Amino acid sequence: MRYAIADIHGCCQTFRALLERLRIERSDSLYLLGDYIDRGPNSRGVLDTIMNLDCRVVALRGNHEDMWLRASAPSDDPVRSAAHFSLWMQNGGQATLKNFAGIDTEPYLAFVRGLPVFVELDDFLLVHAEFDFSLADPFGEEGVESMLWSRGKPYPGKKPVLCGHTPLPLDRILEGLRTNRINLDNGCCYVGHFGYQNLLAYSLDDGELLVQPNIEEDE
Repeated sequence: MRYAIADIHGCCQTFRALLERLRIERSDSLYLLGDYIDRGPNSRGVLDTIMNLDCRVVALRGNHEDMWLRASAPSDDPVRSAAHFSLWMQNGGQATLKNFAGIDTEPYLAFVRGLPVFVELDDFLLVHAEFDFSLADPFGEEGVESMLWSRGKPYPGKKPVLCGHTPLPLDRILEGLRTNRINLDNGCCYVGHFGYQNLLAYSLDDGELLVQPNIEEDE
């Protein structure tokens, strides 16, 4: 079986509970659509879980991983470095910084650096945010910013796109399952927000959606 999950955002206990419910086997494929870190209590645990899964894993980079990389990169421009760090902190980076206190982050950053920003299958396109089809090459270098950050761009294609990035209430996600752009971000980390706070797994083979409520406790 093939499953897609988006925007885990440090919700490690919830992620592991969802994986247990899926009963992932070595022959299965798991497509992860980015934003594994920030906001939730255990970003490191999420990355450890992904890096040690015993199945075929295709993990994409999200904008939060990209912010972490930029904030952590050596630079001769202190103003630019401060701007990258500030942007990350404004978007939930404090939780990840706290979670990695005293930990060597380089193995994790190396893993994140190697993540692609999209993947194309015979029957689906998978990306964190969305494609900009106004570009000459929406899948090339000039399209990376859109694939990580964009919202609200029209999609003229017929092949269904699986994405995350923009938190939507569950009823809108269910409606979207019948369209050619399926958003799987139900704002798992937004505890207390009606219609949100679930982590979703979508089956690329039969279209079923598994809903796992947030079960996080501070770690």
